[in-house]
Amino acid sequence: MEIEEKKHSSASQELRLKRTNRALIAIIVLLSIILGLTLWQFFDLRKDMSERGTEIELLNDERGELEEELTDMLNELDSMETDNDSMKVELSNRKTEIEDLLAKVKDKDFAIYKLKKETTTLRTIMKGYVVTIDSLNTLNVGLRKENQEVRTTLSQERSRTKELVKSNENLSSKVALASRLDVADVAVFGVRVRRDMTGKETDRARKTDKIRVCFTLRENKVAKVEKKTLYLQIIAPDGQYLLSEEGEEGRFEFNGNSSYYSDKMVVSYDQSSQEVCLDWKKPDDNYIVLAGTYNIKLFAEDYEMASTTHSLK
Repeated sequence: MEIEEKKHSSASQELRLKRTNRALIAIIVLLSIILGLTLWQFFDLRKDMSERGTEIELLNDERGELEEELTDMLNELDSMETDNDSMKVELSNRKTEIEDLLAKVKDKDFAIYKLKKETTTLRTIMKGYVVTIDSLNTLNVGLRKENQEVRTTLSQERSRTKELVKSNENLSSKVALASRLDVADVAVFGVRVRRDMTGKETDRARKTDKIRVCFTLRENKVAKVEKKTLYLQIIAPDGQYLLSEEGEEGRFEFNGNSSYYSDKMVVSYDQSSQEVCLDWKKPDDNYIVLAGTYNIKLFAEDYEMASTTHSLK
């Protein structure tokens, strides 16, 4: 009898050992898949950042070339002399326009690569000014006709300049968008706070003391290295904002409008990836957390980074 019991115990141990080995193999396979996906995402992101850096270097080179062209044109204008009052006005206006463009180029917020094609046309016009001024200084015959041609040319160039300014403003907007922070892996869950102040994840509204939102700030080599304020905004199923500890005073500016936030955090962003968590805490023990779907948004400065939903039963 005792021998049979030992045989039965040994068989049970072998069965448990086999089950344990199978579980370990499954876990190893799962971790390998996760590691592979993570490496793929890393190399894809690094390639994207490299392309962005190359694009910025090209823009800087083009900015320098355009600055030299505009400076040369400005010097040529200064060397032109005429006794004709109308031409003096035109030259002064042209000088002002070039100075404005040069200031925008030096400001580095003025997108300039689309202007490169227009520099040849601008220089041709400058040469035309030289011929026109010589004619005005030596001849009075045909003065009105020549002045009209110059005015027509200037009017056309002003129209082209306006179109170029608009195009470059669009490019500046694209660069500004590229410098914005982006997030990944947004996770939302309810937290029940125990008496020992530890937390436990829950999907039950009546047991929820906090709503926690965790995410990854992506790497962005275009964004400025500085302190940035992040905001969490949660809207309850009844359409009401879940307020922060500041209550009605907890507001922030977004697209020129004022809105409420549920939590905020100041992070020191250094262009590298960061893990961040923000919490909304119910104001007191009597506060009733509603069951249903919550709308959740994440903001950095004055723009929206991400939005998602989360349901509590």
